[in-house]
Amino acid sequence: MDAELSLKEIISQVKKLNKGEKITLLQRITLLISKEEKSTKTVKLSDISGLGSSLWHNINVDEYVDSEREW
Repeated sequence: MDAELSLKEIISQVKKLNKGEKITLLQRITLLISKEEKSTKTVKLSDISGLGSSLWHNINVDEYVDSEREW
């Protein structure tokens, strides 16, 4: 398949497929898209440093940890 096919040409070719082939094609396209989404959602821990720190603003961390250990 030529890499420079237009969307119209691709759709024209897809219309020629039988139902099973269309379903297989759809599954493969879905898999391709899901792989792309996974690779773009990578987040470094250093990027989220300090996130939620406002929640701990008025809390003594040592006292909190001690209270959690006493259950």
